[in-house]
Amino acid sequence: MNTVKMLGMSTTSILVPRKRPVSSRAPLLRSNPIPVRSRIPGRAKHLCTFSVLQRDPPSSVQELPPEEQRPGKIDSLNFQESAGTAYWRDAKSATLEDIFDLTTAVLEEARSNFNSPQDAQYWIYHLFVRTSFLSAQAAAGLSASELYEKAKQLRQGGLTALMNTEGQKAFGGITSDTGARLLFEAIKTYEQDFKNIQAGHYKYPYDMEFGHRQFDPLYVLDQSRRFISEAIGTFSRRNAQAPTTVWLEDSNMYPKYYQHTFHYQSDGWFSTESAKVYELSTETLFLGRQDAMQRHTLVPFARFMGGRDPAATRVVEIACGTGRFHTFLRDNYPSLHTTASDLSPYYLEEARSNLKYWESFRGKSVAGQGYTNFLQLNAEKMPFQDASQDAILCIYLFHELPMPARRNVFREVARVLKPGGMFVLTDSIQLGDQPMKDTVIGNFGNFAEPHYRGYISTDFGELGRAVGLKPDYKDVASASKTLSFIKPLEVIDIHGERRVTIDEDQAEG
Repeated sequence: MNTVKMLGMSTTSILVPRKRPVSSRAPLLRSNPIPVRSRIPGRAKHLCTFSVLQRDPPSSVQELPPEEQRPGKIDSLNFQESAGTAYWRDAKSATLEDIFDLTTAVLEEARSNFNSPQDAQYWIYHLFVRTSFLSAQAAAGLSASELYEKAKQLRQGGLTALMNTEGQKAFGGITSDTGARLLFEAIKTYEQDFKNIQAGHYKYPYDMEFGHRQFDPLYVLDQSRRFISEAIGTFSRRNAQAPTTVWLEDSNMYPKYYQHTFHYQSDGWFSTESAKVYELSTETLFLGRQDAMQRHTLVPFARFMGGRDPAATRVVEIACGTGRFHTFLRDNYPSLHTTASDLSPYYLEEARSNLKYWESFRGKSVAGQGYTNFLQLNAEKMPFQDASQDAILCIYLFHELPMPARRNVFREVARVLKPGGMFVLTDSIQLGDQPMKDTVIGNFGNFAEPHYRGYISTDFGELGRAVGLKPDYKDVASASKTLSFIKPLEVIDIHGERRVTIDEDQAEG
């Protein structure tokens, strides 16, 4: 479980030309580029990004490894890569005009590929309902946080103190340029999602149907109330660099690294209120593209499921959080037998509630098909028998784990998977996935993410091979990447004397 991966969290954002020199005496500035393709008449077409210079605290400095040692580069040697992976990796620099130009081109191309009313409905929902609403909500949350900070300063030091402070560090850098960049990333991510749907990798998201509770004004108002309250608390704690301990003191039931208020959210993973506001908070910060990024998990899984009987397939999602992705999984494969697991009982309770809502929303069409068990567990030590699960899925877990825990989870995954089984993880991009962001990607570690800088340098292909998993497929969508692994089949020869490990493709041949 986790939240936004690549916001930079800087105090200011200033658009400047890429070649502008930066004085060695100036405070540390880093460029934050976003990819687009230039289509301005008379200009050579090229992949490009524009840069936002960001002022970061000295603690954000991270020594970058050589390019050939960055995970994104190493992945290309180990995984079959999607077109999206190449797109985001090869991005260069661009102007604001380029961004608007490409945004128009993406939307025109999508419209030209409409084959059904659902195609148009997808874009209407994602642009004019989802992203528009969440953009407005983000602005409301930032404004409420700013007003709260100003009121607090007035109470503490009066008008003079208010006038002499730097103000709201988390909010002052929101510009039209930043907004255009974020909007482009959302539209490009939707385009990838839309193409996956057209290719048959998964269905249209069920939540775009008008009967969904997201279209209920009372439900929306209640969720917005929760979000604004959480935004005020989160940014206040971040600005004050508040302690990141949780109310549950030194419990031996949970690992030490887990007893932490990641990204300064209220109560960390240890309250019902935190669980109820989590998805809306993260989707707002992503301007609505989080679900689309997470659904890339279903691309390698769809290939894995080809020719399989879902009713005879056992799937575990570890760190399922509120279960939102799990509803998309079940919506695509209603007859699956799944286990939704998480270490937080509060988030697991919310996952159970969300799955119940999905079942009631789908009604008779899924009645009597498949089921989902809910299990509280630590992914470092799962209570499943050896070789008992066909597939294991995991979203936004590994960047919140220290390195020993990452190794332990991979070891458990390899133990629990059946031979021929698949492991799919989706998490934050890493160094080398979008090279133009490499100098700023580590800044998210300043947002109460103590293991993030270690995560972005981790070679997951090597973690998999170390426990006998074969790197399989890689996809990148905006701020997230998806990696899949296969557990090779093990065959005993006719003499029963030795075990021969072969790949699934070889076995089928």
